[in-house]
Amino acid sequence: MKKRIFTFLAGIIFAILCFVALNMAMAPVSKSEYCGSKCHEMNTAYLSWELSPHGNNAQGVRVECIDCHLPPKDKYFTHLAAKAYAGAKDIYKHHFGPEYDTERMRKKVLERISNKICLHCHDNLLGKPGDSAARIAHTAVFAEPGAPENRCVECHEDAGHQRQNKLFSQ
Repeated sequence: MKKRIFTFLAGIIFAILCFVALNMAMAPVSKSEYCGSKCHEMNTAYLSWELSPHGNNAQGVRVECIDCHLPPKDKYFTHLAAKAYAGAKDIYKHHFGPEYDTERMRKKVLERISNKICLHCHDNLLGKPGDSAARIAHTAVFAEPGAPENRCVECHEDAGHQRQNKLFSQ
């Protein structure tokens, strides 16, 4: 019986150590600066994010890349699996993929950004002051969130990244 208890406790301690080590290893690669400085394909996206409302705003709130491009961190295992998949895919494409096309990738990413991602942080759209057109649009989003014309990125395409033509004209 003592041997089983010792083995069980050793397993618990090992699992905790693995959990802590995994989180320590993920911390530096979860920062937006990592994406922008270590991966030349992401350099334009990183620079445009820094100029966007999510990277630079009057309130001083900075939203990291993973906050929009991965499932929420509170869904730990889903977040971890998506992060591992995205990282492996990016490494593969970096070494074996075709030339990186910034505009094509921007369009592809915009197609995948769902209202659910935006509403994770922007959940009080109707409680904030705004003009009547914005209130009507946001009411439509809540009434029919799945309608293609009610996607947040239809009106807020530059919220996460400035368009490339705007980026280089400044």
